[in-house]
Amino acid sequence: MRAIARFAGVIVDVRASAVNKVFHYSIPQHLDKIRLGHRVLVPFGSRKIEAYVVELADRVELDPQRIKPIIKLLDLEPMFTGEQLEVASWMVGKYSGLYAQALQFFLPTGTRFGKERVGVKQQLAVELVHPELIDDYLASLSPKAVRQMQVLLSLKNQPLQLASELCEKTKASYHTLKALQAKGYISVEPRAIERELELPVETKPVPVLTSEQREALQVIIEEFHEGHTPVLIHGVTDSGKTEVYLRAIAHCLQHGRQAIMMVPEISLTEQTIARFTQRFSNQVAVLHSGLSEGERYDQWQKIKKGDLPIVIGARSAVFAPLQKIGLIVIDEEHEGTYKQTDGLLKYHARSVALQRAKHHEAVVVMGSATPAVESYHRALRGDYRLVAMPNRVFDRPFPEVSLVDMRAEFSGGNRSMFSGLLTEELAKTLERQEQAIILLNRRGYSAFVLCRECGYVASCSNCHVSLTYHRDNRLRCHYCGYSEMLRPSCPQCGSHYIRRFGTGTQQLEEHIRKNFAQARIVRLDADTTRRKGSHQRLLNQFREGRANVLIGTQMIAKGLDFPDVTLVGVISADLALNFPDFRAAERTYQLLAQVSGRAGRGPKLGKVIIQSYDPSHYAVRSVPKHDYTAFYRQEIVYRRQLEYPPLGYLARILIHGPEEAVKVQAAEINQSLRNKLAHARIYGPAPAPISKLKGRHRWQIIVKTKREISHLLTDLPRQDGTVTVTVDPDPLFLL
Repeated sequence: MRAIARFAGVIVDVRASAVNKVFHYSIPQHLDKIRLGHRVLVPFGSRKIEAYVVELADRVELDPQRIKPIIKLLDLEPMFTGEQLEVASWMVGKYSGLYAQALQFFLPTGTRFGKERVGVKQQLAVELVHPELIDDYLASLSPKAVRQMQVLLSLKNQPLQLASELCEKTKASYHTLKALQAKGYISVEPRAIERELELPVETKPVPVLTSEQREALQVIIEEFHEGHTPVLIHGVTDSGKTEVYLRAIAHCLQHGRQAIMMVPEISLTEQTIARFTQRFSNQVAVLHSGLSEGERYDQWQKIKKGDLPIVIGARSAVFAPLQKIGLIVIDEEHEGTYKQTDGLLKYHARSVALQRAKHHEAVVVMGSATPAVESYHRALRGDYRLVAMPNRVFDRPFPEVSLVDMRAEFSGGNRSMFSGLLTEELAKTLERQEQAIILLNRRGYSAFVLCRECGYVASCSNCHVSLTYHRDNRLRCHYCGYSEMLRPSCPQCGSHYIRRFGTGTQQLEEHIRKNFAQARIVRLDADTTRRKGSHQRLLNQFREGRANVLIGTQMIAKGLDFPDVTLVGVISADLALNFPDFRAAERTYQLLAQVSGRAGRGPKLGKVIIQSYDPSHYAVRSVPKHDYTAFYRQEIVYRRQLEYPPLGYLARILIHGPEEAVKVQAAEINQSLRNKLAHARIYGPAPAPISKLKGRHRWQIIVKTKREISHLLTDLPRQDGTVTVTVDPDPLFLL
């Protein structure tokens, strides 16, 4: 029999580095059911706050008389498993974050004590007390109590009903129900009602596997049963990677294990769900930000109870409360959306997946046509098993890719955003009643507004970025949401020579409408997909043929499968090449290669037209050859020369808050790092590329080393008055 612990070590729900440690409380006798992973309420100073039990002990090195008792248990069952506690602890060490925040990633949203916004959905239910006495109840009523009689007669046929439906049916009021309850004839109590998700279902026939698919599946099955080494599938677009995932998950379920299927974008989730629900009816759970908090809560509860063994979702799905994980699939593993960029704990879902898999002796399968350089490098050196799928299914040919030098177009007199070739090919595509995708990775109408008299650029008052012009004649900040009307004259010099420069998706849409009469356009960007379900509504419009041109930002570049798309056009392909980020070339290649893969996925040949002002750059030049390894070979030389990841380690310390306080804090951290990390190269402190965001000034320090140093950064301050410090030991973005 297990001895009852007298003390509990807890992590308190306080977002401050000063209390990022274990505190001990005594366990009252009436709370002897407390276990590891329980949420509890504890006294903390003058407050009562939520805490998480991470230790149990019979004695502590403190005066027992000074230890305060736990106030109460917040849940009947522990919210965290031992594995989740260990992974959260690992995250704190890896990403220099707060333990409380790491644990909260495993909780459903809206459940923190005192801040509950969701939970079990409840409705009042009416139940007949002692149904065998119904005739006596009816006989006792006054002839004038007509509504009470109607309620009882309805309950005679159906003894348990929702109060709202019963009242609507009998025209009774809640006062009527209270009167019957007072007589003891009925009970009126809240009952849990589960929110049901309507999941799409695909109806495509199950295909026969190609030899490449069989080989990939066999490797996964081998690792599932034996080595548990992560698997990287380098499969070109339309090579059938999803079918491999489906077969691997089926094998996982057959052996009594559970699976997580991760996709990088909400826009891909519905398409993935449709394929999975066809194969695994009533076994699929969904976790992503497109659901309401209540829907996510209910899905979380079903997963925790073991009712749904397959979880599909974006980044947060990696924290699903599955307890028998056998397989974690990360589709489009190169995508930056798997990186948490907000908050103090900037985890990467791929790293968390690998850590969870280690605890469960599970397999992580990563798939991409354009793997992250770090992942491909690890596969080449043997950390992952590398599986190549270099051919498309059904022997479909790759799309024909043409590069257009927009400098030549401009010198030839073409001032349009479309080259002559793209104009010609889009017209032909629409005449053939086929579909086209046009990518421009910048939303809005114009990139910025400038006064040609004095050089004034309209900028955000909260962020050091230019405002983007939108079609409603407003200037908007895409970082903080600030907006203002476009003024007819320059606020600096009074000139009327205000001009809009650059193009965005709104202007692209306008250009196509004006120049292509047959075009029926769907635009997919952050402006058109704000409402719940808007991603799927717009994509369905295109899939069903009600639209023939899909335009948008990077969210249309990956994973989408439309067999009637025969043309892909890319406007301003080198838009990101000049970003102050060592991954700019990698992101450019990945975006272009991924969007190129949307063409020719059906029986007809696809064409891709990439417009660029720097077509000789290797990130652009590698795309027409459909040759990732050629790109990788050039990129890894550059990384090796400059000792960038994966041939070195970077850490970014970002300090943000009031300007003067930020400078002082940055100088102190800089001195501390230089004393501690004599072997490292430290750059800064200096203003971040975006030096002000949402009203807070931002300075950064970049640390470059030959070995990982995350464990040496855990003692940096996180919150010092009005200044916040975030540490990212593996930064994907340096803006």
